[in-house]
Parts: sequence; structure tokens; C-alpha cells
Amino acid sequence: MMYISKKYWVVLLLALISLQAQSQDSPDPYAETGNNAIKRVVDPIVINSKEVNVLSGGLAEKSANLKTTVLNFMFQWIESEAPGPYIIKWNLKASKVENFEVVARVLGEDVNGVLSCNGKSYDFASNEKEWSEVNLGTVELRKGLNTLQLEIKSDQKFNLSALKLIEPSYSAKIDEEALKIRQKANWFKDAGYGLMFQWTNRATPEKGDTVKPWDKKINDFDVDKFVNMVEESGAAYVIWSMTWGQQYISAPIKSLDKIIKGRTTKRDLLGEMANRLYEKGIKLIFYYHYGYDCYHSKDSTWLQAAGGYKADKTELYQNINNILTEVGNRYGEKLNGWFFDGAQRYYDTHFDGTSGGISTANFRKISQAAKKGNPQRMVTYNSWILPRVTEYQDYYAGEGLKQFTGLEDGVFPEGNYKGLQAHTCFTLEKKWGHIDKNTTIAPPEYSAEELVERIRHARKNRYPLSINLEMYEDGSVSPKSLEVLRKVRGAIRLK
Repeated sequence: MMYISKKYWVVLLLALISLQAQSQDSPDPYAETGNNAIKRVVDPIVINSKEVNVLSGGLAEKSANLKTTVLNFMFQWIESEAPGPYIIKWNLKASKVENFEVVARVLGEDVNGVLSCNGKSYDFASNEKEWSEVNLGTVELRKGLNTLQLEIKSDQKFNLSALKLIEPSYSAKIDEEALKIRQKANWFKDAGYGLMFQWTNRATPEKGDTVKPWDKKINDFDVDKFVNMVEESGAAYVIWSMTWGQQYISAPIKSLDKIIKGRTTKRDLLGEMANRLYEKGIKLIFYYHYGYDCYHSKDSTWLQAAGGYKADKTELYQNINNILTEVGNRYGEKLNGWFFDGAQRYYDTHFDGTSGGISTANFRKISQAAKKGNPQRMVTYNSWILPRVTEYQDYYAGEGLKQFTGLEDGVFPEGNYKGLQAHTCFTLEKKWGHIDKNTTIAPPEYSAEELVERIRHARKNRYPLSINLEMYEDGSVSPKSLEVLRKVRGAIRLK
């Protein structure tokens, strides 16, 4: 088997992420952006019994009939591109003899395989039409070096994102703890609908090529006008982007100032918004994008300063935790939730082709930081089409308009999101945020009647819809979209 060197892989990914897109239309956010034939050997992965150990498919040795798929400048999975069987191997290093449960994040129907480690083999079968987590059994690791191998015997199409190794007693402990603190907020179940906004430093005017400086953009924002608009729409809550694509926060957050200057503001716009919405009885959730490289943005200065380009992401997540803690304590009970985007980058810290250091973020610590100042605050991690990344969350991110049935009091009774509150978020117009220049917001893609039907179904099944509106630099939205929402309010709230 031939391999491309680790150095080549890193250079390739850095070259890919340097191709920064200038608008939301190009490239597609989930377009393939990697070399399909990357095969290589990496250093052994250190396994810890007091952590969740994620074995990224990107760090595996694999047979030539499997390809590496990179989407949005991030390793996502390996997939078959020729008939099987398929071989996938990881080299592991353990400090003592210990047993570990092995869970695979897989997609594939009629898949049969063998899991082997240190001379012992375990047969398994999987028949998953959607991405799912499948328990492959328990393996014993010996002190020192170990080889863990999957042999997939099926000729059917097969995808694998990662394996998770976790010591059984530790797995039970964190599951128990996560379930104890899980929030089941009735206000969210019965909210019907809320509004979502991706308005940050990158928001652009409808006309003109000039974007205001960060401080001026924030100082010019009319909070009262915004809150009146939200009230007029009938929304029960707002999901507001504290950051999106780049690490700029519209408040005087000291923990961010310590890392990088010029990214905060003297005016506490977030606090003013929280106060006004609280007075109106409208809940507030912050959306958070930690500034990773993606199709619509790049913030290399921030990532370099925060530790985001290091193979070991420990420093990055500690910096994120410090920011979340300060924000949570600052806004207390007026901040009701968090929506963390890019969950796969938290789950698999080697999405960028690096190896070494922690293999996954400590979701326990992140969720604890997120709930500082309000233990009833809800948390979600957006894992897109992949399974949940942790039990330390309360609701399903639900990217893309979805309709759910078979819920139990608004909660998924089984499957990838078992135990989580159902929720869906979607764009009313064409895009998530207005970051293109000289562009008018597109007409609404859904009529008032369509939205009302969806909301009534959701209320009956006790889950909310988050309707994303584009917003111009001056804080205004599309008059056509607002008119649709006025009609929705008349049908839902005024009866």
C-alpha cells in the first residue's frame, strides 16, 4: 500500500483553507474540498481511560478502495469508492491493560465486518440508512502499542467518520451526569416559533461597497427598533449570532481582549438586547461559531492567537470556555440558551489533518461553562447530518426545515438524538446571513400559510421552529419577509 506523507497532508489542507470564498454562493458549504486519495501513516494515538477517545477516520491507515472526504475544509469521513472488502487500521498507545467500548459513526446498509485487536476478533453487523452510532463491542488494550483494525466484508457502499473508545465505567458516569443536568424547558417546547439572525461584523448594506468599522456598526445599531420588529413578528425567542465566522463580539468581553485586541466593543449591544427582550418576555439564545476556517470566512489571526492551528486544541477550548463563562455570568438569567455550530470540529479535533494532543473537546467542561450564570440555560451542538456529539446537551440543533412526529413530549424517544428536545432551524429567504455586497435580500421561500401549517404541527408535537432572517448592516430586514411574519403572528398568536 502506498502512502502520502504527513507533511504533504498538512500542506494540502493549508492550501485548501487558504482559498477563501468571497460570497456565500461559492463554493457550496458542503462541497468536496479535499484530495480523495490521501493515505498515510500517523503516530500512535494515546488512549486515556478518563476521557472520550475519538479515532478520526482521517488518521487511519486504509485500503486503496477507500477515499478521504473533506467537506467545507474539514475531514468528514472515509467512504468506499470501489468494491470491498475494506481495511481500516489505527495504531494506539495505552498506559495499562484496560477494556474499552468501541462505537462507530457509520453509514451503510447490509454491512458486515470484523473488529480485531491484539489477536482477538469480534463480528459485527450494521444496516444504517442514515448516519448512526453502532456499538461494535469491547476490546482489551495492552500496555504499550496496540493495533485496532476494522475489516468490512460487504461490497455495499460504506462510510465511516470515526470510532469512539471509552472505558465502560467512565461512559456510565458521564452519561448519568449529563442526564441529571439536562434541561427540558417548557417555554421552548411550546414556543411555536422564534427568529434567528446571522448579523455580525460582516453584515453588509443593501447597496454600496463599504462596510462600516466594527465600533461604528455596533454604535449605530438601533436596539429598540430591532426589539419592536421581533415583537411585531410574534416570535417567542431570538437566536442571535454572538459570532459568525470571525471572532468579533459586540460587548466588552475581557477574556477575548486578553487573546486578541480590537474584537470587542465599549457598547454592550448584547446586554442591551438581552435587557429589552427580557422586558418584553422574549427569550434569548446566543449562536456561537468559534471562528474556524469555512467556506464563507477565515479568521487566521484569531485562530493563531487562540491556539486553533495547533495539533493539540487544548488551549483553543480553554480560551473558548473562558469566553463562554464570562458571557454567561454577564447576562445571567436573561440568556436562555446556546447554539454551538460546527460540532464535528469539537468532536474530532483532528479534522484539519493534525495528530497528537486531545482527540476530542471536553464537552462536559464546555457545557458547564455555557451554563454559568444560569444553570437552566439550554445547549445544543450542531452536528449537521451526523449523530449527536455528546450527551451534554439539551436540544437538537435541527439545521434545515424538518417536521417531526413520534416524539414523546417533544423529545426524541430513540435514534441519533434520543433524549434531546426536538427543534428545527431554517432560512426563510436564500441565505443565513447578508454578507454579499450590493445585493437585495431574496423573497421569502415560504408563504405565511405554509409557515402557519408547520408551526401548528410543531406546537401539537411540542417543538419549536427557528426562522432565520437575513439582516442588512443597518439592522433592517426584508419588508416582504416581515409582512409574511405579521400574517403568521395574526394566525398563531392573536387567536
